[in-house]
Amino acid sequence: MKITLVNAPVIRYKNKSPKKSLKVKLYSLLNSRNKLKKVSNIIKFNEDFRFGVRAGSRWPWTMENPPGAPHFPFIMAYTASLLRQEGHIVNLIDSVAEEEYSYKKFIKKVKQDNAEIVIIECSTPTIDIDLWMALEISKFTKVALAGPHLTDINAQFIHQKHPEISFLLKGEYILSSLEMVNTKIKGIYESVIVKDLDSIPFPLRDYPFAIKYFDPTMPTEKPQLQIYGSKGCPFKCTFCLWPQTMYNGTVSIREPENIALEIKECISKYGYKSIFFDDDTFNLGTERISKLCDYLKEIGLPWTMMGRLDCSPDWLYDKMIDCGCVGMRFGVETFNVNVLKSINKGLERTDFIKTLIYLSNKYPRLMIRLTMMKDIPAQTEEIQHRDMEILNEIGYSSNTVTRNYQLSSCVPFPGTKMYNDLKLEKGEEFLNNFNLYDGSQDTVLTKEKRKNDKTKK
Repeated sequence: MKITLVNAPVIRYKNKSPKKSLKVKLYSLLNSRNKLKKVSNIIKFNEDFRFGVRAGSRWPWTMENPPGAPHFPFIMAYTASLLRQEGHIVNLIDSVAEEEYSYKKFIKKVKQDNAEIVIIECSTPTIDIDLWMALEISKFTKVALAGPHLTDINAQFIHQKHPEISFLLKGEYILSSLEMVNTKIKGIYESVIVKDLDSIPFPLRDYPFAIKYFDPTMPTEKPQLQIYGSKGCPFKCTFCLWPQTMYNGTVSIREPENIALEIKECISKYGYKSIFFDDDTFNLGTERISKLCDYLKEIGLPWTMMGRLDCSPDWLYDKMIDCGCVGMRFGVETFNVNVLKSINKGLERTDFIKTLIYLSNKYPRLMIRLTMMKDIPAQTEEIQHRDMEILNEIGYSSNTVTRNYQLSSCVPFPGTKMYNDLKLEKGEEFLNNFNLYDGSQDTVLTKEKRKNDKTKK
């Protein structure tokens, strides 16, 4: 059987539906990425256009300019490799990586691929695009919709309203996709989590544009290998999407030997020049990370990671840097202890700031990026303002390479504890506008905060 996994384009014109957006003619230079590269620094796209990401992103977002390919689609790629191992013909089309800006051309390409089943990864802020795309593709082949948006309620709703969509794969769909292909029974498939990531093949990387993925927050030499050292996170942050909706709290820790084997294989086949560990939390297990560092020192490529400030002793951070780590990204969200408690972040002491200052002072050339958040339900304007002051005091700016931060809007994605808590408190109607789930713009919580501020005045 032939299966094609797809990551469709993410383009919006104003707030129009995908069907109406098809009629919009984008700038002619979008037809040529080479032209775009030459002028991208001197032109700004019309603010009516938004370009975004979906597959591989824990926090789907859009921006005014095309983002390139920042996120490797791990679940799609693992699914593809497993299906291939089981004897199926598999293709992966990532139109975000290919920088395809035409829905029409994308659909034509999928049709020409002539697959018996097309698996579309979806997300909450793009679900209108995803559903429209699924219905268009269902006109010529069977379609499966998959991914984090498909909670119990959302999957049931889509199943009842859109019978044209043959299969709905909830959460992580690596194993459920194989069950779907083998049984071909229409309907909703429960997620079966891969508990041992080393028990399945390495993710597929031999498709067009697979070496284009590059995380600009960790600007190491290209091509940049994005890889999992682990999958999932043991912490229970109420807002965090993938650990709750994709992995159901399950954590899969990879063995250092197997990680090193995948890295060496990828370098040999594709010529990667740097490594980015895009784990939910990279630095899980002190002894394990120490052993992995030994392999990474032997491999010799610069590498970066995403982790937590409270998971490792200072000596292990020192060893990471000695073994080639040139960049670290940490989720902080806020420095306010009470707000951290309200979102169950687990950083209930402020001594993690000491670790941050230690790294910042001892390693001035180390790239450190902090992910901060605004519009958290328990966060006041005063608290948000103080967060920005602290960042400034310790030398962090939003526009430097070595000491920077991103400030994203809090999003209560369906399936998270934050979503369920807000649903009980404010009702489902408050949460049902999925266009307000783009973390780079005003969200449903931003709207509520403004409403409350007006009421206070």
